[in-house]
Amino acid sequence: MTDAVYEMFWDCRYCGQKKLLGLTHRFCAGCGAPQDPATRYFPAEHEKVAVHQHVYVGADVHCPACRQPMSRAARCCTNCGSPIDRGGQVGLVGAAGHGAPAPPPAHAPPKKKSNVALVIGVAAAILGGLLLVGLGIILVAAFWTRDGSFVVSGHTWERTVAVERYENVRKEVWCDSIPAGGREVSRSKEERSTRRTPDGEDCETKRKDNGDGTYRQTRECTPRYKEESVMDWRCRIEIAEWRASQPLVEKGTSPDDPPKWPPPRPRTGVCLGCEREGKRTEKYTVEFYDAAKKTSGSCTLPEERWKQFTKGSRYKGKIGVMTGLVECDELTPH
Repeated sequence: MTDAVYEMFWDCRYCGQKKLLGLTHRFCAGCGAPQDPATRYFPAEHEKVAVHQHVYVGADVHCPACRQPMSRAARCCTNCGSPIDRGGQVGLVGAAGHGAPAPPPAHAPPKKKSNVALVIGVAAAILGGLLLVGLGIILVAAFWTRDGSFVVSGHTWERTVAVERYENVRKEVWCDSIPAGGREVSRSKEERSTRRTPDGEDCETKRKDNGDGTYRQTRECTPRYKEESVMDWRCRIEIAEWRASQPLVEKGTSPDDPPKWPPPRPRTGVCLGCEREGKRTEKYTVEFYDAAKKTSGSCTLPEERWKQFTKGSRYKGKIGVMTGLVECDELTPH
């Protein structure tokens, strides 16, 4: 389908004649003044003048001599007779239809920032400052240490065995994904996903300046969609699974009390209520006291090194001011 073509309008700046036709009236019908292409504009919808069998040869060009707009198909200016092969193209009117926008003043003052932008900028600066302060505090807490003279005040050890228990649990799954061994208790329809479906079109009429005193008018449409729920069955099921249970823990307070693992629980196997052991972890801590500062500290060590610290023995080293952790690798006997 061919786009409809209509005449642009222009107003004479000399005699005030209004709504002259951009293609037909190259000169003002009131005073004979030449048309200024910069004054062309789109007419109102009810004032459109159609151009029949219009042959479009391109945007007009300015005559290099008298600046009169001429058809690109012309060789010489019909106003002054000069060749127009070196003429530049006339400006086009924006889609708003009110002529080309005026250039800004040569010495226009800079625009002031809005209050909203100012508030956002201040808030961003404050937030950035707070983040830097927070980062500084974290770094200080992690690396700020002082010298100390320590006495070994005690030991602790702890061994833990994670435990899993085989038991019935309730959970929700999509009914087409029930795992083996699962027993359905109930079901209901729920939204599982969404899909886009066509919902008509959004259309608008657009106008484009041809640059020769006419403009094209066309209707452009884009498809519109809506989101629809995709429903499916959601099942409440019961199934036996291994779940974390109360761990087994053994603790002690001296190397003379040999660390040992907690005894296993008797009920093992694969049955409801049966248990099995999981991951094993161990922790060995030496406690220190700084008599001069009247502060305590500690460090966690491997078992063999932990045994080497005798209660009452003295060491020099460093301790975290904020963390209270002794730097065990830096300790020297005192």
